[in-house]
Amino acid sequence: MKSALATDFDDAPVKGQKTKQGQMMRRVFFWTHFVMGALAGVFILLMSVTGVLLTYERQMIRAAENAAVLAPEEADPMTVDTLAEASIAMGAEPGNTLVIPKDRTDAVILSKGRRDNTLLNPFTAEAMPEAGEKTKAFFGRVMRIHRWLSFSGGRSELGAAINGAANLVFAGLLITGAILWWPRTWKWAFVKTQLFFRKGLRTAQARDYNWHHVLAAWSLLPLIAIVVSGTVFSYGWANNLVYAAFGESAGRNGPPAAAEQEIQPSEMPADFASASLETLLGQATADYKNWKRVSVTLPEPMAETVTMTVDMGNGAQAGKKRTLTLAQDGSGVIGSPVGDDATAARKARIFLRFIHTGEVYGWIGQTIAGLASLAGAILVYTGISLGFRRLIRMRKQAKAKRA
Repeated sequence: MKSALATDFDDAPVKGQKTKQGQMMRRVFFWTHFVMGALAGVFILLMSVTGVLLTYERQMIRAAENAAVLAPEEADPMTVDTLAEASIAMGAEPGNTLVIPKDRTDAVILSKGRRDNTLLNPFTAEAMPEAGEKTKAFFGRVMRIHRWLSFSGGRSELGAAINGAANLVFAGLLITGAILWWPRTWKWAFVKTQLFFRKGLRTAQARDYNWHHVLAAWSLLPLIAIVVSGTVFSYGWANNLVYAAFGESAGRNGPPAAAEQEIQPSEMPADFASASLETLLGQATADYKNWKRVSVTLPEPMAETVTMTVDMGNGAQAGKKRTLTLAQDGSGVIGSPVGDDATAARKARIFLRFIHTGEVYGWIGQTIAGLASLAGAILVYTGISLGFRRLIRMRKQAKAKRA
């Protein structure tokens, strides 16, 4: 009797698959699954491998940037006020932000816009344009392959279209694969062969069968999250569906956050005393002992308030950020801290952005996403291997019949 692991989707009737119609449907799903994998396998493999390489991109870039910080002998990190003054001397304006890490020896970020960021040495306030340059260049190249199938230069429209289509095919593979995976009989002796790796398998075919089914079972949900979110990035219609699901249209902005609300200046009293930004930073973080970084919005020279955003996450977790408005005179926080006040659709869109990398759940989520990507790469290999072995076996059987 053949082992269940050695059947390789064998068409022979088995218990739980009694009708010819059931056998025929299984063949249809198998060949659909195999053809899709054969057509898009190379591109899915590339996206999976690059996805693995990008697993801890944020942490590795940050580590490379911080490693570039050179501290003068016996020097202490600058205060927020000194860094702000140096930033203004470098062309920063009110409304720009300084991102101050909890470890004050780490690099500071001066942000003048979404794509205009400058790293500053926390000891000298000097710009560090080459900090982490090689690391960022490496991940930039990997990201271009992952997104646009571009091995040199910038975005490739053709590559983006191919990867987008391959991602959709991957969704089809997950659906048909789940149907093929579904146990023909729900007896534990059989089900466990679909859920756990087995030792002592005698053939490569049996090993690939086991690996393919086990990895498919454990990686299905994270792979679905990765594929669905990837579709939203790749296609405007998918992005529009996210907004439409919440009754909004793409591009609509929600109410301005506290950090963006315009505060009308008033006439300042002659004896007005402005507290230092360093003092205000201490007030902002007083109730958040596990803070990781604070974004300080550079205030107008005679502003009554200063806005700071305390981040207790990895930078990608909107729910772990709180925006506070502090009185410039040092009297404390004005009003209540503001969390993520984006519209429901915008929150969903941001969630999808970071569920793709797993960052929405911190390093645990990143690890799961990375392992799922690794599983995706192995699924491509084992799936194509199983399919081609079947083609070879069918060819031999056809020759034997003719002989």
